[in-house]
Amino acid sequence: MLMVDAKGIEWEDPPRGYYLTDVKQKVLWRDEETGAMMALLKFPVGVADEVHSHPEANQLIYCITGEIESPDGVRTPMDGIFTHTPKGEKHGASKCTRESIILFYWDGPQRIER
Repeated sequence: MLMVDAKGIEWEDPPRGYYLTDVKQKVLWRDEETGAMMALLKFPVGVADEVHSHPEANQLIYCITGEIESPDGVRTPMDGIFTHTPKGEKHGASKCTRESIILFYWDGPQRIER
């Protein structure tokens, strides 16, 4: 069993380099063999990333706190929202309208395609 106290982990810069804002992360668990990873990500106000996909990983997220704005200007509170994005499905370019903290899980390498 693994037990992690996330409060004791410092926020760090993610290594993937495709975020457009100053996104921070706390890696909670990683499987070096498969590339799977679970992490908390903190998104500041703004558009976090470009539209992309993860061809080798399903992405599951649970929003702890946050709000996004769609291209037509509709704001949606995301607190408590869960989403699943299948391998290869395009997503991203969401505009955070307040700081958002989201739990991410990728079941394989997070490599992106635009």
